[in-house]
Amino acid sequence: MTENNSSQEKFNAMFADRDAGLNIGLKLRKLVFDFFDEIEENIVGGAKVKLALYSRGGPNQVLCGIQPAKDGCIFYVHHLKSIDHPRLTFTGKGKHAKQIRFQSADQVLPTDIQWLLEKVEQAAPY
Repeated sequence: MTENNSSQEKFNAMFADRDAGLNIGLKLRKLVFDFFDEIEENIVGGAKVKLALYSRGGPNQVLCGIQPAKDGCIFYVHHLKSIDHPRLTFTGKGKHAKQIRFQSADQVLPTDIQWLLEKVEQAAPY
């Protein structure tokens, strides 16, 4: 997918009053778009909880997602049961997705996220 202004505006609107989270989210979003070729972004959710889901081959084939959090940003990855990485730690007990919480943009290291997205790419059935 080619990014457009409408897509960017919808993404930014998810972070309404959370500038720190927006900076983290924008960094993650760029890394996702740079890593995957045929990727589709969908902003889903209601008035209080929204997130950006990134899929390939249709909106139900999700690879990862980005969600604002009160203390930063959450990055969701699908198709992984666990990871063993010195800086990336899964939190939560997600049935379909695992999450990694970032509290600053400095925590989002491109090599770490690329490594993680490679794992998702290898595990995804689509």
